[in-house]
Amino acid sequence: MSVVRIITRTLAGLLSTRGVARIALPGGRSAIQLMTELSQAEIDWSSVNVTLVDERAVDMSSSASNARLVLETLCVNRAATVKFEPLFVAHTALASADLLNQADSPLDIVVLGMGEDGHFASLFPNQNPVAGLDDTFDGFVATDSVGSPMVPRISMTLTRILSAQLVILLVSSEEKKDRVMTGLQRLDPMNPVSYLLQANHPLWVEWPDGTANLMQQGAVQ
Repeated sequence: MSVVRIITRTLAGLLSTRGVARIALPGGRSAIQLMTELSQAEIDWSSVNVTLVDERAVDMSSSASNARLVLETLCVNRAATVKFEPLFVAHTALASADLLNQADSPLDIVVLGMGEDGHFASLFPNQNPVAGLDDTFDGFVATDSVGSPMVPRISMTLTRILSAQLVILLVSSEEKKDRVMTGLQRLDPMNPVSYLLQANHPLWVEWPDGTANLMQQGAVQ
């Protein structure tokens, strides 16, 4: 089953039973095709809230803004009526994280990209696990200047990500697949995706060839 089908089926079920749904999406190139296809899905997008798993502390007009990417790629076509929730909502990343942590914002679906260094959301490699990776904090954290461009970021913590019933990891290259294979073997803060892979939570993984597998603690279900 394709990832698009998995997401649309889950959204349709949530809308049928609850009337609302909430999905968090990544920035980056790996999710562009997925978001483009989702924007054409025939569901009641006006009842769907869309947010981000992480964001750079940049204006929404910047080409580096994840919000801009999602607005231009997903929040169009049939999905033009979604309710979009940005993360950079204050004058700094830290102030934004503090404000977001005051809100009750449960998640239903999370889609994650990953970097070739093994990072997901904005939880980057470090000799010691970064805040939000191996602790139990359920919410958002602010990072120092990191990544490209080198600016502070706002990121969901792993605990918040795993609060969603459906979590999907997009693995878009063989280099990233190698990181996943290594992460299945051991926890390593220099390979943050290992913490996601070994968590006690079902995880759909889309591989570079477009196939998808449901995994839990490294085992195909």
